[in-house]
Amino acid sequence: MGLGARHQMTQSRHTGSHALVHCAQADNMAPMGLYALELCQLGLSDKKCAWLGSVLETQPYLQLLSLRDNHIGHTGIRRLISPLARGCRKLSVLDLSGNMLQSQGVRILAQFLVTSGQGLETLDVSSNGVTAIGARDLANVLVPEFNLSLKHLNLNMNQLEGSGCEAMGRMLVQNQTLEVLTLSQNNMFDNGCQALFFGLESNTTLKSLDISGNFISHVGARSIQTYLQSSSTHTPTDNQPGLQSLNVSANSLGDEGIDVLCGGLSTNRHLIDLIANNVDVTDNGMQHVCKVLKAGAVNTPSLLTLSLRHNYRLTRNSYAQLAEASKANHNILRIAADLQFEGWDEVWTKVEMILIRNTVYAMERYRVPLLMVARGRILLRDITHSTSANSTGIYSLPIELRRMILIALDKHNVLTRTQHISALNIACNPANHFSTKQELLAAVLANDYAFVHEMIKTVHS
Repeated sequence: MGLGARHQMTQSRHTGSHALVHCAQADNMAPMGLYALELCQLGLSDKKCAWLGSVLETQPYLQLLSLRDNHIGHTGIRRLISPLARGCRKLSVLDLSGNMLQSQGVRILAQFLVTSGQGLETLDVSSNGVTAIGARDLANVLVPEFNLSLKHLNLNMNQLEGSGCEAMGRMLVQNQTLEVLTLSQNNMFDNGCQALFFGLESNTTLKSLDISGNFISHVGARSIQTYLQSSSTHTPTDNQPGLQSLNVSANSLGDEGIDVLCGGLSTNRHLIDLIANNVDVTDNGMQHVCKVLKAGAVNTPSLLTLSLRHNYRLTRNSYAQLAEASKANHNILRIAADLQFEGWDEVWTKVEMILIRNTVYAMERYRVPLLMVARGRILLRDITHSTSANSTGIYSLPIELRRMILIALDKHNVLTRTQHISALNIACNPANHFSTKQELLAAVLANDYAFVHEMIKTVHS
């Protein structure tokens, strides 16, 4: 019997509070159970959690539970954890943001992760008054010995400070599953940033890190530079690449901090997304950014997206330099900026044309290998055992000339010579079979495949 799905939703027009319920159900039968439950901004208190726990205990199909923006404290979460452990074995997303858990509540969640939360992949406890004590309790269980499932952790707008971030750094040394870590607005300061990136140097699984709004200066930026330089041997082709996305917005980096950061980017080959909004950069700092952009050659992994919004001290001259530097960059696909000067549209049009060009290059790096192999199967096939009549037309041309015709398909020169040869060799050998386009691309692009894959994802996102 097939499974269908239905959902019901009630919402307050004035407060924005809502209850959203998704039900898994068998065709023409009563619901089998909930698979998503959102009870947001409803004023749920610790007392009401006892009733909610009795409901959750009977929901074996529940995968997503959102209780954000309520009044749940450590007593309430204690009343929910046991029913969740007994009844919600498939829970993968738990959103408790905007409550009053504090460190006591996080300690209860940490125990849950060890005993019953082995399927949980996303945990959001942002804006809960969590201190360094709670951060340590959570960090102590996010190691292979206790938890191997959590991939996304959100600790935004808490009070971790330097010691809490130090605990997170120690956790990153051992953790092998976490992919997204959000620590914005936690009073991290430079010492917390240094401790975090010291631990990150030993981590190869984290892909996205948000440390925005943490009073980080050029001193803390040096630890980021050290990490980027130490991990420069990692590329997106590794099975366990380094950090791919970094948000340093709303920190007092200034020109000196941007200079330090760009020093790490000049040798780094795995960070592809940098968000540096509102970092107090001026025209002097933009010169360092432009140097990084100029280094983005055709076949060198480098930044794909760059955001410099809300940097109001940048002038027309900075953006003119940005447009000029972007000409030499064949990888950058997105640039976000606020242009507030007369004639801004003329400058931005130049940037947009470059981004369009690079988008075409990105699509060509995906299309050309497939086209070369497909046409090469025909142009380079062995006709020695065919009749003489078949040795006419294009097949009468020397094999080298036919290979040159195929290479000419790469009219923008987006592939390397080695990749050209690889595509031609695959086309010549009928024994080479690939079940998917991705397998074929990986065979042709080799070490560049993962980077091209990220480019295509950026284009389509």
